[in-house]
Amino acid sequence: MNIPTPVKLADLKEGKLYFKEVTKKMTSKYYYNIIIVKIEKIQLEREPKLITFTYSILENYSVFSEITDFDTVVNYSSDDYDFFETHIQMKNSTTKYYYYNFDKEWFLKNKEKIMSYMPYFYSRNSFLDIFQEIEKEKI
Repeated sequence: MNIPTPVKLADLKEGKLYFKEVTKKMTSKYYYNIIIVKIEKIQLEREPKLITFTYSILENYSVFSEITDFDTVVNYSSDDYDFFETHIQMKNSTTKYYYYNFDKEWFLKNKEKIMSYMPYFYSRNSFLDIFQEIEKEKI
């Protein structure tokens, strides 16, 4: 897997899985949450802009998740969120949402390592930082 970069919102595809990273700034520190999402609907060419997805939390995702998980539907609408090229930001908030390509094989092989960076719901490491640390260990 190449070093991940945020996927442009216009490049998101319905039915495809992505890592979604939530970035929150609390006081002077950043906190990150990563989940796996399946894009159900995307509408960016007219108002209101909309991204609808279902999700799986990392610890629950397995080879059977596409059958048993992804049952909660979430909508991001331009009524409540600002849409940028590579992320969405909650209006009147510093919370941002980025999407990264999902590689099932890489994730399942590194799931335990990824989870070790996320002892609680949030991590102090971004998805990019976690990815680079895992890949560095392989050298």
